[in-house]
Amino acid sequence: MSSHENSIQFDTADYVLLSLMLGGSLGIGLYMARTGKKNTTQADYLLGGRRMTAIPVCLSLFATFQSAISLLGIPTEVYIYGTMMIYGTIGLSLSYPLAMVTTIPLMYPLGVTSINEYLSLRYRCKSIQVIGAVIGVFSNLAYMTVALLSPALALETAVGIPLWMSIFLVGAVGTAYTTLGGMKSVVWTDVFQSVVIFAGIFTVLVKGTMDAGGVDKVWQIGKDSGRIKYFDMSLDPRVRHTSWNQVIGYVVFWLGVHFTQPSVQRLISTSSIQEANKVYLYTIPVVVIYNVVLFFTGLAILAYFFTLGCDPIAGGLFDNKNQLVPYFVLHALRLFPGLPGLYISTIFSGALSTLSSGINSMSANVVQDFLAKFLQGMPERMVTTITKLLVCFFGVVIAALAYLAKEFEGPVSQLSYTVGSTTKGPLLGLFLLSGLFPQANYIGAIFGLASGLGVGLWKVFGSLWFGYRTPILPPGPIHQCPVENVTVFNTTTPAYAISTDAAGLLMFSWTYNLTTSSVYHSTESSVATGLEDRAFSFYDVSYTLNPLITASVTLLAGLIASLVVRPFLREAWSPESKLLFPFCRRFWYSDMDVLSTEMQNKSKDRDLED
Repeated sequence: MSSHENSIQFDTADYVLLSLMLGGSLGIGLYMARTGKKNTTQADYLLGGRRMTAIPVCLSLFATFQSAISLLGIPTEVYIYGTMMIYGTIGLSLSYPLAMVTTIPLMYPLGVTSINEYLSLRYRCKSIQVIGAVIGVFSNLAYMTVALLSPALALETAVGIPLWMSIFLVGAVGTAYTTLGGMKSVVWTDVFQSVVIFAGIFTVLVKGTMDAGGVDKVWQIGKDSGRIKYFDMSLDPRVRHTSWNQVIGYVVFWLGVHFTQPSVQRLISTSSIQEANKVYLYTIPVVVIYNVVLFFTGLAILAYFFTLGCDPIAGGLFDNKNQLVPYFVLHALRLFPGLPGLYISTIFSGALSTLSSGINSMSANVVQDFLAKFLQGMPERMVTTITKLLVCFFGVVIAALAYLAKEFEGPVSQLSYTVGSTTKGPLLGLFLLSGLFPQANYIGAIFGLASGLGVGLWKVFGSLWFGYRTPILPPGPIHQCPVENVTVFNTTTPAYAISTDAAGLLMFSWTYNLTTSSVYHSTESSVATGLEDRAFSFYDVSYTLNPLITASVTLLAGLIASLVVRPFLREAWSPESKLLFPFCRRFWYSDMDVLSTEMQNKSKDRDLED
């Protein structure tokens, strides 16, 4: 184990590996563009001709949503707050079987390109399709901006790669191969990037554990420092992370992700509904392994720096906590040329996969939801060309937004969850309302969606301004940190004031005694000090429950409004049974209607296979 140095930079081997990753991604895109001679229709360009198989689509789905945000955010979460977030992996895993009985059997047989086309079919109303598309596009823009900006910010200080260069490289490469090759390029580059990601995270985990003194020592330091906590069964919704709110919150959040354009677009690009189901079955073990490795990586980083005697955040070695992982990689792996470059390549790979998938799906939204009427009658080749131009346009827009938001310093994993729940929760509520209840009408759907969005924004901003801020776990020692980086205050014990509000946004203020040599500070109480003395407030409710709150409000408000206005509608009609979830069709419709729908779906599935 080596001592701290003020300047740790990339060397030639690291740049070579990073260049190989970027060049490989671009090369795959160019190859797919060259060999994809049928890439002249919308089905070929946006859906890979509906001939994709399960394994590459599974890896593409994994790479899209397990982005650079999780690569940076999960280990940092463990380092600062502990392991309770691992229960979210259980919720994430449970969301896939739920999607297999909701998303896939509802969307796949319809043969739609945009998920919002379903809303138009369901309500016979173009307006709600456009509203859903607008919210979806803005949600994707926000998520991709964070996914592109967060690694660029971390790498700027920790590695020395200029912010503009990181954004330009990811934006240019991702936009180029997505524009040229369409869905096939996106999927196969995601496969390549998934391999890079797993190679990088396993390398860092093994090396970090070895340098920290082995598995037993890593685990012991994690326990003694209060980071490892096996469960927290508190029913207080204000507790930031409990076993309950992690499982429930992540089930709802990720089910909302399954009802988004990037997810559905991949599922319907497969050759059959059986292949689509395999995609989700294969994805479960992949994401579980990925998340578990990142949680243990956080513990390895913790043990490494605690044993070294210098907590780099507390010691002032960098300003933005999102720089913790790349700083550790460069510090721990610098004696092995190329290994830091391998892990930094994983961060770039995560950003690339998210960008390419996002701009491809947003282009599909624009073409199908906004421009479909104007593009009617145009040759397929012309429509495909317009779609490619839209891909290029969105790539430039996201890169520009990422650069303009360069002052961002928030915690990427929590921030992306919080922002995502503001839109994904209401959209999930809308699709649940549409698929569960034939009584729902377009007025109720719009009212419910507006209610969910309003409550979501109220909760996020109210928590930011008025919510309780949960203290982090006590930091590690700083007696081996470079003196010039540490600000000394008149304190006799380490003090910390890094806190997070109920929305998941961090505020920073550290004070330390430079002479402190204590390493371990265990915390026992699941409810942060002071929370039990506060009167209950909606703003104090954990951010992990935001998706459940917004989805529930949308569903209930939409159903009530639909029932209230239904007698006043000139035409009260019920949707076809195929527009409801299969498990509830027999409850609302006759066996003959359901059987007819099932026969139509099987016939359409055979046509797609042929």
